[in-house]
Amino acid sequence: MTFNLARLRVAAALCLLGAGTAMAQSSPWYLGVAQTLSHESNVRRVADGRVLPAGISRSDTISSTALVGGLDQPIGRQRMFGTANISTNRYSSNNGLNDTSYSLNLGLDWSTVNRLSGTLSASFDQKALQFETLNASADLLLAPNDVRSQQLDALFRLGVVTRYTLEAALGWRKREYSAASYQDDEFSQNNLSLGVRWRPSNLLNAGVALRMTQAKYPQFQSLPGGGFLSDTLNRHDIDFTAGWQPSGASQLNLRLSPTRNRYDRNTVADFSGVTGSLNWVWKPTGKSTLTTLVSRDTGQSADAVNVGIANTNNSIAGVLDQSTSTFAMGLRASHELTGKLSLNASLDHARRNQRQQTIVGAVGAGTVTGKDNTTILRLGARWLPTRSTQVSCNLGTERRSSDGRLTAAYSANSVGCSGQIVLQ
Repeated sequence: MTFNLARLRVAAALCLLGAGTAMAQSSPWYLGVAQTLSHESNVRRVADGRVLPAGISRSDTISSTALVGGLDQPIGRQRMFGTANISTNRYSSNNGLNDTSYSLNLGLDWSTVNRLSGTLSASFDQKALQFETLNASADLLLAPNDVRSQQLDALFRLGVVTRYTLEAALGWRKREYSAASYQDDEFSQNNLSLGVRWRPSNLLNAGVALRMTQAKYPQFQSLPGGGFLSDTLNRHDIDFTAGWQPSGASQLNLRLSPTRNRYDRNTVADFSGVTGSLNWVWKPTGKSTLTTLVSRDTGQSADAVNVGIANTNNSIAGVLDQSTSTFAMGLRASHELTGKLSLNASLDHARRNQRQQTIVGAVGAGTVTGKDNTTILRLGARWLPTRSTQVSCNLGTERRSSDGRLTAAYSANSVGCSGQIVLQ
C-alpha cells in the first residue's frame, strides 16, 4: 500500500517530547494535551471507483488537537474514576468535514459491609460517523454526520467473596445523528439483567442471567403528510457465561445466549438463534500478550453489549451496524521491546448478514438481503520517553467486499502519529 507521506507533518506531534519528567509520587488525576496527525487514502470510506463531486477529495490529511484528563480516586471502600477528551479535528482538503468530538466517562465502584457492592457508570460522546455512504448509489454527505451517544448503567452484586453471587444490571442508552438521512436509525434503549454467578474456585466461575432489552425508534418511517411512524424492538437473552484461568499465563471468558429479537414494524430484521462471544488472553512471555476475540451478535441497536467490528483508535469510530447478524473475529498482539518501547498489531474480520424492508405507505412491500465482509489490519509502535509523555505511530489498511445490494465494496489505507503530555 502507498501513502502520501509528504503532507504528513509529524513534527507537531514529536514536539511534545520536550516535557519534563512526571511528579515523584503518583496522583489520582491527570490532565494533558495530545496532538495527532494522520493521512487517510479514503477519508469518507466511499465505494471503490465512485466519482466524487468537484472540490471533494477522496484522501486527506487530518490534524486533531485534544485536551485529555482522568481521575482514579479511592474514597474509603469506594472508588471514583473517569476520563474526558475533547478534540478539534481539521481536514486539509475537505474543510467541510471539520468538526469537534468529545467523550466523557464517569464511574463509581461502591461496596458496603454487608457484601453488597456494585458499579455506577455514565458516558457521553460525539464523533463523526466515518462510513457515510451505505452503498454506491447513496447520496454523499458533504458535512460531517455526527453521532451522539449517551449511556447510563448500574450493576449490583450480593455476595462477591462468597461462592454464589447474585447480580442485577440496569441500563439506558440513546443514539442520535446530525444528518437527517440517518434519523430512522436513532433509538433509545432500556435493558435489565438478573442472574447468579457460581465460583467454585479462584480459577473457575460460571453464571446464568436473563437479559431483556427494549429499543424504540421514534422516526422509523416518515409519512407523506408529515410526521413519523415509530418502531419498537423487544429482545430476550438467556446468558450462559463462564470464566476459566488454567494458568497464570492464560484466561478464557465465554458467553452463549439463546436470543430472540422481535420488531413491531421492521419484521424482516427479526432474529432467533444463538449469540455469544469468546475472549482468550494468553501471555506466552512476561513481555508479550496475545488476545483472541470471537463474537456473533445482531446489530448495535439491538444489543445491550457492544460487540461486532472492533472500535480501536477511532479508526472506524461510529460504525453503523444494523445487521441482522454479525460474526466477528479479532486478534491482538503486543510486545515490549524495552521498558519504554512497545509494538502492537491487530487483525479484525467481520461478516455481516443484512435484511432491509422496502416500504410503500405504511406497509412492507418487499425485502432486500445483502452480505459483506470487512477486514482491518493495523500495525503500531509506542514510545514512553518519560512517565508523563508518549509518542505512537500506526499504519492501517481496510478492505470490504460486498454483494452490492445494501453496502458497497471499498478500500482505505491510513498512517498517523500522535504525541501526548500529561501533568499528574
